[in-house]
Amino acid sequence: MKFKAALFDMDDTLIDRRSAYDQVYRVLYDKHDVINQSTNWDEALDYFWTLSPDNATDPKEAFMAIQNKWPGVTGDPDSHYNFYFEQMVRFMQVLPGAMDFVDWMNDSEINWGIVTNGDQFQHQKAEATGLDKKAPFVLASKLFGVNKPGAEVFHEAVRLLDDAEVETSDILFVGDNPYTDIIGAHGVGMKTAWIRMGREQYPDDAPKPDYIVDHVSELKPLLG
Repeated sequence: MKFKAALFDMDDTLIDRRSAYDQVYRVLYDKHDVINQSTNWDEALDYFWTLSPDNATDPKEAFMAIQNKWPGVTGDPDSHYNFYFEQMVRFMQVLPGAMDFVDWMNDSEINWGIVTNGDQFQHQKAEATGLDKKAPFVLASKLFGVNKPGAEVFHEAVRLLDDAEVETSDILFVGDNPYTDIIGAHGVGMKTAWIRMGREQYPDDAPKPDYIVDHVSELKPLLG
């Protein structure tokens, strides 16, 4: 099946949130003696990843959990939110091979765009990685007013594709999060591709994706 258009999540689909997350929390670990003098880095990192189930996190809630585990950690949830995303922007890189795939889509005149949960920091990530100059649009959910998996943000993305002949069933949505990307796109009638990102199994409590791939480049036969 060839799709008329494609929509992509950004983090851990086109850009490497996983590696950036490690580096962000390494900065936090090194900054707080109450953590680094009581817990080795590998154990601390394992804990930090428990605060990001399914490749998603709420930095404010995460910080409250960190303070609960290490009561001597100073700061507040709002300042940690800014710290987290500022550092994510600093460390963010495109996933290997993803920019080549983006260039291929543009050269092939594929109708596509990015739909990502988040606020202005998502646009900063796009700018930091150069995706802002390549993507036809980057739709950040919090700036729009509805997060994935809400149907409204998916319908807004369809509007931004700006093709009256494209129905939702003609669109392939590509993302790494079963509970925001796959559930949301499935709910509006799009076909879906799940980016595995090293995970062995797809969860049982989410609609099954139509395709499971390790890298976006595997989708070329569906789009070109």
